[in-house]
Amino acid sequence: MWPPSLLNPFLLLLFVKRYHLLLEDCKWTTVVNHFDGLGSSRSLFIEQHEVRKVAEVFKELWDSAIDPSDKNAHYFGFPYYLKINLTCREQNAARAIRTAHYTGLIPVVTVTFQEPIHSVRQKREQLQITMNTAPSRLGDQVNAASKATSLIFVLLGRCESEEVCLMCWFAPMPMMNGSVMMEVLVTSNNLGILMDEKRFSINVNGFAKWDNEKGETVFTIGTKVESWRILKGSLTKVKDFLSLKEKSRPLWATHNQAPVVIIGRVPGSKIILLSDTLFDDFFPIEVAIDSCWIGSLSCPQKNFSSSIVDTIATESTLFIRQNQLVYYFTGNYSALHMKTSGSVLWTRILNNICVKQLNPVPFPINNTEYVIALGGGWQDGEFFLISVKDGIVTVSGVMKSKDGTVCKFLGFEKCAILWIIFVTAANQFVLLVKDPTGDDYYVVSYYRAQQKFELMYQLPRFVPKGSDKGFVMLLGTEQYTNQALVPRGLALNPFTMILYIWGNVVLQSHDMENYVYLSSFPSTSFIKYFVHSYQGQYACVTDKEEIWVSVEGSSMLVRVYPSESWNLFRDLQIIRKSTQYGHKEAKISVFYDPDGLKELLYLEDSQGNARVIKRRVPLHNVLTYRQLISAPYRQVTYDGKEYIQFTHRCPFAVMNIVDQPLPQRFTRVEHYRAQPPNVMNPTKFHNSKSLAVYQGLIFQLLWLHSAYNRPYADPVHDPTWRWWKNKEQDADYYFYVAGSRNSSGGVYVDMNQYDKVYTLKAQHKLPPQIYLDKEDTYTFSVFLSIRTGKQSLGETAADNSLKAIWMTVVLSHPKYFVTKLVRRELISRGSVLYEVAHSSMNCYHYSATGPRLKGTKTVGINIGCPPGKRLAFDITGTLQYTTKKNKRYFDCVNPDPEMPCFFFSDMFYPSFLIQDMVTGHSGPFQGSYIFKVIGGGPFSEKEIRYFSKEEILRYNSVHGSETKSLIWLREDNLKAETDTEGFHILSGANYGIMFVCQRNSACYDITPRDMTAPDYFFVVKVSNRDVDQTTYCDYALEFIIHVHGLRLSPTRALFLMQASLFSLIGMVFAYIFIHIVGPSIKNLAGSVYKRVEEAIVFRAGSSFTFTSSLGSQTSLSNINSQSENSIPGSLQLAQGEKRPHGRNARAHATARLDDKRAALRPPPSPGRRPSNQRGGCRARSASVGVN
Repeated sequence: MWPPSLLNPFLLLLFVKRYHLLLEDCKWTTVVNHFDGLGSSRSLFIEQHEVRKVAEVFKELWDSAIDPSDKNAHYFGFPYYLKINLTCREQNAARAIRTAHYTGLIPVVTVTFQEPIHSVRQKREQLQITMNTAPSRLGDQVNAASKATSLIFVLLGRCESEEVCLMCWFAPMPMMNGSVMMEVLVTSNNLGILMDEKRFSINVNGFAKWDNEKGETVFTIGTKVESWRILKGSLTKVKDFLSLKEKSRPLWATHNQAPVVIIGRVPGSKIILLSDTLFDDFFPIEVAIDSCWIGSLSCPQKNFSSSIVDTIATESTLFIRQNQLVYYFTGNYSALHMKTSGSVLWTRILNNICVKQLNPVPFPINNTEYVIALGGGWQDGEFFLISVKDGIVTVSGVMKSKDGTVCKFLGFEKCAILWIIFVTAANQFVLLVKDPTGDDYYVVSYYRAQQKFELMYQLPRFVPKGSDKGFVMLLGTEQYTNQALVPRGLALNPFTMILYIWGNVVLQSHDMENYVYLSSFPSTSFIKYFVHSYQGQYACVTDKEEIWVSVEGSSMLVRVYPSESWNLFRDLQIIRKSTQYGHKEAKISVFYDPDGLKELLYLEDSQGNARVIKRRVPLHNVLTYRQLISAPYRQVTYDGKEYIQFTHRCPFAVMNIVDQPLPQRFTRVEHYRAQPPNVMNPTKFHNSKSLAVYQGLIFQLLWLHSAYNRPYADPVHDPTWRWWKNKEQDADYYFYVAGSRNSSGGVYVDMNQYDKVYTLKAQHKLPPQIYLDKEDTYTFSVFLSIRTGKQSLGETAADNSLKAIWMTVVLSHPKYFVTKLVRRELISRGSVLYEVAHSSMNCYHYSATGPRLKGTKTVGINIGCPPGKRLAFDITGTLQYTTKKNKRYFDCVNPDPEMPCFFFSDMFYPSFLIQDMVTGHSGPFQGSYIFKVIGGGPFSEKEIRYFSKEEILRYNSVHGSETKSLIWLREDNLKAETDTEGFHILSGANYGIMFVCQRNSACYDITPRDMTAPDYFFVVKVSNRDVDQTTYCDYALEFIIHVHGLRLSPTRALFLMQASLFSLIGMVFAYIFIHIVGPSIKNLAGSVYKRVEEAIVFRAGSSFTFTSSLGSQTSLSNINSQSENSIPGSLQLAQGEKRPHGRNARAHATARLDDKRAALRPPPSPGRRPSNQRGGCRARSASVGVN
């Protein structure tokens, strides 16, 4: 038994040990699950449409903040979920997940949407959404999950947990219209067990589809090699294709725009390695092309190989080269809204061209991507440009000047182009050309617009002698060695405009004319390919598979692999039983991803088992160990103890970045935040229904974001305002119902958990890039501190002094912006404060996860219009100011709250807002703009038509009429400012407008449809292009103005006045005529009417005796005799009785006839019931006749 005094420390020690093991041993893993396959293994991201059946789930949320009957709501779902797990090397992963969950850990997922090259449906934007994940037990989904998941349950055996055995976290995998690349960052909520963040690439794979017949996913570009069933690096029979003799090859793709990347050069086969996760996992695909031998005298081939030699990936299309044949395949990306639905087969291009090499173009321009093809054989010295726009591939002819190819420009009959780069921003090609008859190399520029060549530089024939400074300026006076200089390629960073010529040397230039030789790279090594990060670092891979790294602007290149520090780090990892390091490995490729330099490796263990993995190149560790190995040291004594003191090569100990502004204003990243709905289940685990609700809420949130482009500005500048505006007052009620666990549908939706964030903090880090508009300034401070007394043991005051700390700022384009560097020495704190560096790779610090290099920061600066700003019509401010100026306001007869009316005769004062979608700021637009009426129609919006260019010019410009406009006039017509076309220029301080609708205008002489004055819907376009000097942004806004009370034209008004006057006079004369002649006409008409009535009554009485139907002539005679005796008496009026007229006469005659019929009827026979039916009357009449 442990003593009580030792029990608590022992338990604490056990917890700390387990905590440390979990932190070091377990990592985040993220895969995509199909909507109908929760809990399954990885699904390929191939579907790109919404899931509409989610809306059925929301119908159950009838008593919640959600309004299922809202016609403007879009409670749909995304086709996939994100499944978050922990993978551990030594611990049980399921137990680790349960421990993390019960200690409060919640994974937080931040999805960053990559902007497409061509934004068809959406304006340029940078968007992020942060979602808390929802814990879920996988026992409920095991029946619907894959067989692999079911096998996990079997292998787990008995579970000590009563509530849950296997669980994970889920979050919706959102998609934005037009984006096919998503970056997923998984972090913790800083509760429970601390976990390191990890970044994943989740991209849409447009080169695969679901096969209904096979019941599985198939690839459209070829056949998946089944023996290479690859998932997270594990594969079988890899030795059949790869070996330890593998040579690395470059990974070529459009920078940060290719959702699917490929690597070829698999020896002896048409297999390529395809990945949609930047090789976190991948698939081997045998491409479906014909292996043809087309060697000829014009295109000689040394040997035939079925290998895919060159591979280049763009946003929508893959390019491959086999021998001299070039093929392309366009994927099915409906989210990109391309002009094609994708390819069915590989398409061959450049059919008549002998292509010896493909060169990538990392950056697009004008919504177009490019690939360069170099000619070979008889076409050596020619090059061609392949363009990709909206999925359509086009090929140019030979790129040459009016005088011919580059060979003729240099004065050669034949020459060889070794490498070409395309500077898209300048529309300029830079060629590395070799004279095949000698050892001369040239750098030549080709200007595409002017179609001309220009010689930029001729390389020296021999390698210059190095210097102790690490670089040599090539001025023509330097000394050279006897070793030949052999260049192989070019590399350019368009952000820094530094050009590199690489081969057995590295030459660096800032202007393509003056070069610096970096002598720290040995001329005995030959660079095979050059890798750019475009963030300030680059790497070179040599023929011997060496890896050299450097920082742009620095003169020092460092060999990372192989090296003594690398071997030391590898041995330490092998001792720790790391699965990513071994003594037998071969490089497949080296490339940069958002997390830094990575390498794709072929590994074999001691048993001969082979794997392919992606591994981080440990630059921080290797370079730090390199400093410790090479740094001199000495023995010192402190407090009676012996220490080893290394010489510090870094002049400072601490570097902090402080006083930063809120980053979103300059990074232009819009950020949303969401949490899963609260479930009424006491265990707080989510099921498929609550996860579907989470899907619908995220879909609606992003839908509101994409639909927030109304020309009329809302009273509250936030996309989510319209979502909750009708339910916000009931928030306390819904919270009370949720507290009683009675929320409808079993979930509670908190309105405050779905919002847009405008105030993210900088976290003491510089952003990777910023955007600056006109006269914008980005300020920050760098706090550098020297070492403390304990850290500087054995050092002199000069070794640890503030005077040794300096900072430099290197600008790539100093003519476009300026920097101001201010130094303040804080003597009492031993620090230097710089308000706004360049340190070599000598400075580092230790963190919880290992050493980290410091001292160099690179920030990309984009000068122009920052994305996320828009111009909106301020309808509220316009109404208020127009009413104030006119001292009245007349709305329409039938007002529309979404589109208020303006009175034609009042002055119109339009007001506009600049709304910042990133920071939430909304302020009046004070710049200059052009106001045009570009369309319109009377009475309703359905009647609107857009005007032609000639009509727009005639209706709005000063050239349209003598009054300087046909539809509207300025308030201050004497101070008219116009552009070159004659359109009026308005500004924030001068913007009064009066509608006139003169002759020959579209709104002139509108015919009224009723007794009200006609109204008109004007389509207005406002633009500040070429007239506003306050911003780099070109705003353009179209909106509709409803104007009522239009005046009639003078002709029509006179006509209506005359018609109204004549009608009034006619009515007066008619009234007089009726009162004078009316009584006489009335008496005459009355007498005529009386005579007509008497005639009608007499005819009706006399014709009655002949209407009965009799059975015989005897009966008829009997009835006639009776009628002669009875009718005369019955038709005689009483003495003195007046004859009735009109309706009374008809009623009187009818009564007489009824009395006569009653007198003719015989009395009813005994025992028979009288009947009032006409048939019964006929029967009795017949019997009377027989008697």
